[in-house]
Amino acid sequence: MVKCPQCDTEVKQPEKTWQLISPLPDAEGRVTITVMGTFKCPNCGYRWRTKVSTLKVGPSGEVEIGSKRKRKRRKASEEKVEGKVIEVDISDILEEEL
Repeated sequence: MVKCPQCDTEVKQPEKTWQLISPLPDAEGRVTITVMGTFKCPNCGYRWRTKVSTLKVGPSGEVEIGSKRKRKRRKASEEKVEGKVIEVDISDILEEEL
């Protein structure tokens, strides 16, 4: 919950949220995603913007979830996920269209 900066009333949910993604990784190679939100106080009607939470995603899949006070860190599973690679020749696709 977030408190109104004017009257200290607790506001449960934001009216709107959006994500900001940092263009550069931090020192550990993690990309930071910040969730921002706009809030409106039900008591005084004051509107403001503030950070709702942050999420840091590392190169090997580890995730750190943080809000204003708490932080949880999840490690990536040790198994490497591999997918099937499909190769397609563009000339085959173009011949099928004609």
